Amino acid sequence: MAATNDKHDGARPVMRWTREGFTGDSTYIERPHYPPEYTSVEGPHAPHRLRVDAVAAADRADPAALPTPVLAARTGFRLSVSGRAAPMPFVVSNVEANEIHFVQQGALEFATDHGTLRGAPGDFVCIPRAIAYRVTPLQAPTLSVVLELPGAVSLGDPALWAGDVERAAFNAPSGPDGETVVLVKAFDGITRYVRPHNPLARLALRDGAIPVWKLNVRSLLVNPAGPPSPFAVSRDNAELLYNLSANPRGRPPIHVNADYDEVIYYMAGPGAWGAVREPGTLTWVPKGIIHHGPQEDVPEGYVAWLLDSRGTLRLTPAGQAAAELMETGQYGRHPRAAAAPLPAASALG
Repeated sequence: MAATNDKHDGARPVMRWTREGFTGDSTYIERPHYPPEYTSVEGPHAPHRLRVDAVAAADRADPAALPTPVLAARTGFRLSVSGRAAPMPFVVSNVEANEIHFVQQGALEFATDHGTLRGAPGDFVCIPRAIAYRVTPLQAPTLSVVLELPGAVSLGDPALWAGDVERAAFNAPSGPDGETVVLVKAFDGITRYVRPHNPLARLALRDGAIPVWKLNVRSLLVNPAGPPSPFAVSRDNAELLYNLSANPRGRPPIHVNADYDEVIYYMAGPGAWGAVREPGTLTWVPKGIIHHGPQEDVPEGYVAWLLDSRGTLRLTPAGQAAAELMETGQYGRHPRAAAAPLPAASALG
């Protein structure tokens, strides 16, 4: 039985339940009513949307602050927002997670102990675990989303993007030498080292490949038939990143994803993705919650990406302050959003 893709096509809606994304067991069940509808919800496991520029990013005003988490999981995965306006006065090393910085606005320099990259709007910049780095704004204002993935990240099939992945330039300047503060990020907080020399200084690459890379979302290709394929994957498929930009697929089925929370980030139009039309809008549907993605064959085009997280996500206090309840048919603001109580404050952020 084929799944109906539209609530209003005259047919009874069909809901697809899947395991392991779209690669495991699945069922198609015909329902008498439109499954994604709900009239009210209380508790933390509820779909929300937010504008990342509405998040009170601490590093926007305080150069000594780090990005502000808005979603977090017990697995160690976190999604944070950065609006950095001044260079980091320190060097950072995340010993728990690989970091992928997605640049929405402005331009940033990522100076690492393995080389330097410049990030522009649409760039994913990957800094693997335990690599020291410093971020410097090159063009302000800046706005970026930071994903912290505990498992090692690998790139998918090169056929999924046009052009090459850019690696950090090893011989790029790494800044002046001298005493440097290094912040080591671990599960229980920040450890502060003072080192007598700049840890980003380097002389020669003797062996191995540079693990710091960037890839622009606009270079990613779309699969015109069937579900998308991930362009980046963390260990054990704990997190999967997909291109969800406009494509000829039409509308996906009504879906219950039993294993992954789904985070969709809308970067730019001119077209809208359902009820999502403001650049920098992030949507979150927790695992096991029925949803129905909007039409994807948008003639005007749009740019978006999807993150699947095996860890169950929760809004942090900063995320709660910026988020609103979301319906999962067109991903717009739920009619009860203003009246809905905020979920209990999470201890994950």
